[in-house]
Amino acid sequence: MLIKSNKTVAVAMSGGVDSSVSAIILKNRGYSVIGVSMHLISKDINASAGLKTCCSTEDIIDAKRVCVKIGIPHFVINLENEFKTAVIDRFVSEYLGGKTPNPCILCNCLMKFDLLLKRIKELGAVSLATGHYARITRNKEGKYFLLKSKDLSKDQSYVLYNLTQENLKEIMFPVGNLNKTQTRKIADDAGFGGISGKKDSVEICFVPDKDYSGFIKKFSENLPDAQLNNLNKGLIKNLKGETIGEHNGIFNYTVGQRKKLGISSKSPLYVVKISAEDNEIIVGDLEDCLSDTLTVKDFNFINPEDKNRLDKMTTAAKIRYSSPGYKCKASVSQDGSVKIVFDAKVKFITPGQSAVLYSGNKVIGGGVIV
Repeated sequence: MLIKSNKTVAVAMSGGVDSSVSAIILKNRGYSVIGVSMHLISKDINASAGLKTCCSTEDIIDAKRVCVKIGIPHFVINLENEFKTAVIDRFVSEYLGGKTPNPCILCNCLMKFDLLLKRIKELGAVSLATGHYARITRNKEGKYFLLKSKDLSKDQSYVLYNLTQENLKEIMFPVGNLNKTQTRKIADDAGFGGISGKKDSVEICFVPDKDYSGFIKKFSENLPDAQLNNLNKGLIKNLKGETIGEHNGIFNYTVGQRKKLGISSKSPLYVVKISAEDNEIIVGDLEDCLSDTLTVKDFNFINPEDKNRLDKMTTAAKIRYSSPGYKCKASVSQDGSVKIVFDAKVKFITPGQSAVLYSGNKVIGGGVIV
């Protein structure tokens, strides 16, 4: 369907198939389309050759080639300093604070749908489109809703829970109603066989060679001494408080981890808790990693009205990107945090990760697990 429109839409181009097809779809619908790529990675953080990232120089070049071929302008927006402060520094600080952060959520919230959204308006665009697999709808009263994508196996709504009503008015997800096979076919039919075969990015884009430990050590020099102390080795204790081993720095561990503990035991041991204050790792049995409650801070309600009716809603919560939705009840506490009580115990609730609440396919919102 051709929509004759003077509306200029900027597409966030990563060089991958999803953002490229998003640009193709919008151009075919009659929109005035421009491509924009964020330059986020400085030379001293640049990923090693051959490593698939979502923001490398090679991917920006791929994005430009796509734009040239489909006949739209392409702009590179340098947000390197902002990315370092908003995402990388927080990533390092959280790990040294005993948390396991999800930097992709920060990048979407603070970079794409804040800074980039502001910058594209300087280029004359009124909306920003991305290649995320998610959907946006609006009711008769003008309220916007974020929904899971049609292809649930590719759904990315989990990393978008920080979106607001104002954001949703100005963004588009052109591939949200497609499955991945359909997306790749559109790319193939448009003559982009090279990008249609690109693998999806699953690693943190700014960590070279997946060396999280080396990366954190390199970019921790400006942190407070209390956190720098957590670069050092420390004790591994059981739940009785007995010392049973030594760890190599708490940033090398996450709740639920079983491998590379360096401890001999008759039964498998798992990381139950990371104590940043004491620079200690606490381990226990799998049963010790089960819980039926969690607390979420900085909870964002996509529809603010849901805050007052949350305890009456039928909900499910995802506690990490790859987890299923666990049935639960949720309520807002007096301090503004959200308490989630699961119908059954779940394993590996991890501080620093995000818990996202759903009502069916609708995203209610989410926040960071404390």
